[in-house]
Amino acid sequence: MLKSILRLLSLLVLLAGCAKQADLPDLTVSAASPGEFARFRADLGTRFPAEQLKDFDTATQELQLDAMNRDIPTAAGREADMLIVARGKTVRAVTLLGWQARKARFLREIADMTKMLENDLTLQAKTAATGTPEFVTRRLGSEREVLAKLQASLAATESRLAALGTAPH
Repeated sequence: MLKSILRLLSLLVLLAGCAKQADLPDLTVSAASPGEFARFRADLGTRFPAEQLKDFDTATQELQLDAMNRDIPTAAGREADMLIVARGKTVRAVTLLGWQARKARFLREIADMTKMLENDLTLQAKTAATGTPEFVTRRLGSEREVLAKLQASLAATESRLAALGTAPH
């Protein structure tokens, strides 16, 4: 009898070990509270390599930055907002939403920087006859450099979004 029970337990352990683990994109995010999300993320860290979690981590950060853009003033408030967005969705859906928020952020920043650049180009044109102030020339260089970096970041984000897919499930 004892041998039969041990065989049965051994068989159950083997079967449990052979059960297919859910793929990362298909897992449902547990985010009812900051603590629950922290446990969920820690569990992911034990089950998947850091490289595989990179897009998800970027996405959750971007969702918090998006909350800041919507004038949610505190870190706790931004985290709570991110948890509301993530709760019950798949890792894939949260990843896509976060990367879409990243794209929207770069588009906003590019628009803001373009306005600053246009204003300084106008100032440069107005002062060209009398000599453009050095600070304007330096600022134009900085604005162009930042704009180029933002555009490169936007292109990389669009490329990553294309690789991830376009619509959350």
